[in-house]
Amino acid sequence: MAGPARVAAVAPRFIELEVLGAQQLSPHLRRITLGGEDVANMTPQGYDQWFRFFMRRPGQDALQVPTSPKQWFPQYLLMSEAKRPFIRNYTVRSFRRDAGELDIDFVVHEDPGPGAQWSLDAKVGERAALLDEGLLYNDEGAEGDVLMVGDESVIPAIAGVCGSIDRATRGVAVIEVGHLDDVQDLGEPEGVEVHWIHRGAEREGQAGLRALADLDLPADLGYAYAAGEQSLATGARRHLVKHRGVDKANVTFTGYWRLGKAYVS
Repeated sequence: MAGPARVAAVAPRFIELEVLGAQQLSPHLRRITLGGEDVANMTPQGYDQWFRFFMRRPGQDALQVPTSPKQWFPQYLLMSEAKRPFIRNYTVRSFRRDAGELDIDFVVHEDPGPGAQWSLDAKVGERAALLDEGLLYNDEGAEGDVLMVGDESVIPAIAGVCGSIDRATRGVAVIEVGHLDDVQDLGEPEGVEVHWIHRGAEREGQAGLRALADLDLPADLGYAYAAGEQSLATGARRHLVKHRGVDKANVTFTGYWRLGKAYVS
């Protein structure tokens, strides 16, 4: 049986944006604030609301994006190579609809990919666009504690979940980071315990999976959410289902990225 169903976006459409500012939060996390009148047309859903983000490639004079929310990918394929934008998936970190603003946090390491490099280069006024895709997190019908597992790329999603769940919720979050300076305040409910795991020189995902294996899970675990590097997300689900007896119908997992390979969309 598959995991929980995804929660669809509300009336998705292309949202045109422009860069309003940038902030280096920590050694590997950079926040870009975007805005524009179009932001009012996006419905905030909280939790891990994610979207496809369209960016201008280096050398392109102007950003061109598809026009159909439902047929965007065929339209994208029909665009000439010279006009195609970069596309990456990101999560809403903060949404200020009345002000027409939203924040995106980018993970920046050595040899950054297209999205991270864009965040480093983007100047005020740079154009971008997004297509809302809804939520992956879906604990509807689940009873008991929650478990969240991820790496620094999942910090915005876990922060969004922590800000959306009932304040009486109990649970645990295990977050692997490359540098302890990347630790953030997630605004978690008092009953949610957060474990920040420093990977050091280990391969991405290994320290997080080891911490999960050593963790005393809540006796009444009702729902689990695992995301981030592909091996971390799939490894967490495998461990929970095979070794902890968690029903896979109650586990949402998704690979945000794969070591050595950037996902296009």
